[in-house]
Amino acid sequence: MGVAWQSGSLIPAFLALALLLAAVIAFCEDRDNIFTVEATTETLSLVTSDEVFSQWFVGGGRLMTDPLASSDDSVLLPADTYLNISRGTEVTVQRHGIQALRIKLQNPSGPLGTLNSVEPLDTTLGSWAVVVTKPELTPMILPFRGVLTVGDDVTSQVDSILLSGSISVLEQQWVRNTRYVAGNTVLDPGDRIRFWDEADGQEPGQAVVEGFIRVEPANQERFTEAVNAMQLIAHGAASYVQIERLGSTGYQVHAHRWARFLYDPSLAFLAALGALLFAALEIYSKSREIGMHLRERRDG
Repeated sequence: MGVAWQSGSLIPAFLALALLLAAVIAFCEDRDNIFTVEATTETLSLVTSDEVFSQWFVGGGRLMTDPLASSDDSVLLPADTYLNISRGTEVTVQRHGIQALRIKLQNPSGPLGTLNSVEPLDTTLGSWAVVVTKPELTPMILPFRGVLTVGDDVTSQVDSILLSGSISVLEQQWVRNTRYVAGNTVLDPGDRIRFWDEADGQEPGQAVVEGFIRVEPANQERFTEAVNAMQLIAHGAASYVQIERLGSTGYQVHAHRWARFLYDPSLAFLAALGALLFAALEIYSKSREIGMHLRERRDG
């Protein structure tokens, strides 16, 4: 009888310890995090890393290729013109209200890209160019992939800032190939945000992300209600997102490990099941003590 009691108590104890060990492993392991930024901003800059994601429609806009020239020297682009941006080009996009969109391109190490149109056009761009375009009837969708900076430092010389937005973190679930929301952060006007990736034994570097810019048309009566500036969606795998606030270093947005107990269904299930097993083991132990005490009183 004593052997049966002991074996009966060891099985749930070993099972509870196994669940506890699995929960510890799930808590401590490194996981991929996907950060998503949704923002309304007057300015953003990026360094492109993929030409496939950098084909922008700029038909009807005006092109300037000389930084010393005035806007009167700009060239009108044909209505069917597409801008193909080369990899490694630094692109700065600005818009105030529902005014024209300004796209500035710089690439000292090589050509900026090409302009494609059915009409005859000088398609090769040099190391500097500005395209000014204004969507009239339909919105512009500008996809991208590259290193991204949203907003700018708030100083007296800055006229374009981030207006509003939020950051969400999607973390990989432990068992299944799914993700769950591990946290949300609201952005303040004037913030500047960047995605950073930490590699083992190396200095942190800016992470490559992808997304798109949506620019509402100027003629709001024919499409939607007026929306100022640009709407941005960007997401990508990163270690953290750095928020610089009012010229300071600000803070970092992480997916904290402790949040896994709240948001990861697998880890929450393991923790709950382990707690139930420990409770069952405690009840079993107390019942055994009561039974032994009753037998001793009966035998006595």
